[in-house]
Amino acid sequence: MAVDPTSFVLVIAALIILLGFIGEEIFKKAHVPSFLFLVLAGFLMGPVFGLINESLLMPVLGIFAELTLIMVLFHGGIDLKLNLVLKEGWRVFLQVFLYILISVLFIVLFSTFVLHMPIVLSLILGSIIGGETTAVVIIPLSRELRLKESSVTFLTLESALNSIILVILFLSFVGLYQGGGTVISAAGHGIHITELYSTATSLTSSFSIGAVVGLVLSVLWLYLLDYLKKQSYTYVLTLGLLFLTFSLTNYAGGSGFLAVIIFGIILGNHTFISSILRRRVRIANLEKQLFHLQGEITFLLKTFFFVFLGLVLSLSLSTLIYGLVVGGSFLLILMVSRYLALSVSTFKSEMRKDIVAIFISLAQGVTPATLAILAVSYNIMDANTFLTITAYVIILTNIVTTIGTFAILRKNKGGPSVPSAAGKAVKSA
Repeated sequence: MAVDPTSFVLVIAALIILLGFIGEEIFKKAHVPSFLFLVLAGFLMGPVFGLINESLLMPVLGIFAELTLIMVLFHGGIDLKLNLVLKEGWRVFLQVFLYILISVLFIVLFSTFVLHMPIVLSLILGSIIGGETTAVVIIPLSRELRLKESSVTFLTLESALNSIILVILFLSFVGLYQGGGTVISAAGHGIHITELYSTATSLTSSFSIGAVVGLVLSVLWLYLLDYLKKQSYTYVLTLGLLFLTFSLTNYAGGSGFLAVIIFGIILGNHTFISSILRRRVRIANLEKQLFHLQGEITFLLKTFFFVFLGLVLSLSLSTLIYGLVVGGSFLLILMVSRYLALSVSTFKSEMRKDIVAIFISLAQGVTPATLAILAVSYNIMDANTFLTITAYVIILTNIVTTIGTFAILRKNKGGPSVPSAAGKAVKSA
């Protein structure tokens, strides 16, 4: 009996959604990140049992990755509270700066001199997996580990800022690659200075346009939403405005992703922004509704995305060994980099008492996976290798965080967890 293609697709979609829900429940109970289940599910559906042909997904995976990144950045922007950043920010900024700088630097050195990649490709890989922490894992776990409120705030803001900065770095290095940075010197690793200057100028223009257009449109949309807040379908309208902001910014030659980040930040900090502009905006109830619905959509996209990531993994033994060895090497780099960064950023701070819990909170998630898929869709050389490495780094960092969490919980067994208002902040990548 022939299987109806529509029914087959719907059954697979229902199964993926169910796995995502079950994974979230397991995470709440056992603290095992749902990413691991979803990647494994995709791996079983694709390479192992052949239920889904990965070649059918690749043409649309780049578009899906861009959509996922837009939604994740928007969600993170809404939940990035500027008052918290201004109040608690300097240690967090120092941590994010040092963790990204040190980890990207070591990843570039390893990729260039051990994996023999050109510098520009090493920079792209570094921006994908360097210094990211995923809020959807880190924030819930920080509540369970009985951390101080300052530590929870620290982890919350870190997970928001590092994703945003890494996306900007990734787009910059991709621009360098597409602008001629792939021209390699005789030594095999150099980039011509004239092309570097030209690309840097182009990138500065792109981000300047993105920031200006994104800011202007975001403020206009903010007051439009204030006027239409009592109307129906405001969430759908907001999504339409978000996509329009992204598209218009790209059309103007700017960075659409930067505009999306600004859109979310302006919307999520409407009280703060309206006080600066001296014109009151009352959309608190609308903001809560938007944030709830945005969380549902982001969950759905992330669930499918990690299953798709598992689908494109290779089943070969050589790829498995390569992924484990290289992914393990990058895991070690991330752990050393995080230790060095934390040693500086938490110096003479009460967070020193939570230093072990903060250190093991290095699980990566949606942002590096999405950027790796985008690298493939942009036809970047060795992008398939990036995808394999990124998948293993995500898996290994989540395993480290899970094992570390179990060890701390076992040590603290019997004590109540301490909820924190700061934990309600960022739930982005």
